[in-house]
Amino acid sequence: MPSPDRQGRLAAINVPELSPADDAFTHLVTQTPLDWIRLSGVPANAIERNVRGVKLSRYRAALQAALAVQPGRFVISHLPLMSAAVSQAMAVLRRRAPHLAFAFNFTTLPEGTRLRYMRQALARVDQFTIFSQHERALYSNLFGIAPERFVPVMWTQDAPPVQAEPGLAGNQPYLCAIGGEGRDFAMLMETARRLGPAMKIVVIARPHSLGSVSVPDHVEVLANIPLARVWRIATDSLGVLVPLKTRETCCGHITLVSTKLLGLPMITTHAYATREYVEGREAVLECEPGDVTAFTALAQRLVDERDVMRAAAQKAIPHERDVHDRRHWADHLDAFIHAKIAAG
Repeated sequence: MPSPDRQGRLAAINVPELSPADDAFTHLVTQTPLDWIRLSGVPANAIERNVRGVKLSRYRAALQAALAVQPGRFVISHLPLMSAAVSQAMAVLRRRAPHLAFAFNFTTLPEGTRLRYMRQALARVDQFTIFSQHERALYSNLFGIAPERFVPVMWTQDAPPVQAEPGLAGNQPYLCAIGGEGRDFAMLMETARRLGPAMKIVVIARPHSLGSVSVPDHVEVLANIPLARVWRIATDSLGVLVPLKTRETCCGHITLVSTKLLGLPMITTHAYATREYVEGREAVLECEPGDVTAFTALAQRLVDERDVMRAAAQKAIPHERDVHDRRHWADHLDAFIHAKIAAG
């Protein structure tokens, strides 16, 4: 295990899959003095941007991380495929350092060849950061890794930006749905049909997320718009809809947390991986996945009780800020350092 350098500082080699090198994660205020070696798996040149079928930038960043390993340094990789690539690169180059696989979360669980590759590559990772208690047993069983190596921590963030100007033209009341991963758009569109054309619904998601589902005329679908506009649209709505597909869906955390931090009411469906995020919240309404009758009734309740629901969501903001404060990730990182590095 590495020991601090002569100035008493460790260096963290940070390698995210989707974020820039100077990601906010590298500015966490930890109790342990840290220097940061900032890398990124974001495509950095024309070759990495244009080659199809394999993400060259991931493996370039993984190789950079492995080459950066030396005494006094440890590795933090973000997202499962990057964690597997970094672990594999370290093994090939025979570099050893404590390795924290952060944001270890899947929209779709790996199968077949990919699963076999990941089982082999991830076996060398020291600890995995997951965002719910449910995922501990799920990933432990899937990858054959001891459950104690999966450590849950809540998703943390600041409230998302909200632009000053209106997000939509006109003043027709509407509900909105944000995000596409693990969402049941078939149920959402049937909900829109049952509510009728008087209640507009705005969906913000990547175009491919809706697949071939039929979209009613009073549903507006937006994609690739600025984040500040997304959350202005949400802020001006009667509430946010997060229809997760099944109880086993492990998605939706960012939408749920952002909605709570802005003090907006919402509807979601029961999922094991989001229990810690929504249970006991007066302004979060829930029903079973796939129950379009119940989901429609809850949507109508958002419309009918708009003032009561908005007041409850606004009242909860201070509590949600504490639950999702960035200090929790800093504490989590300090605990990893203490357990895997300082303890030797």
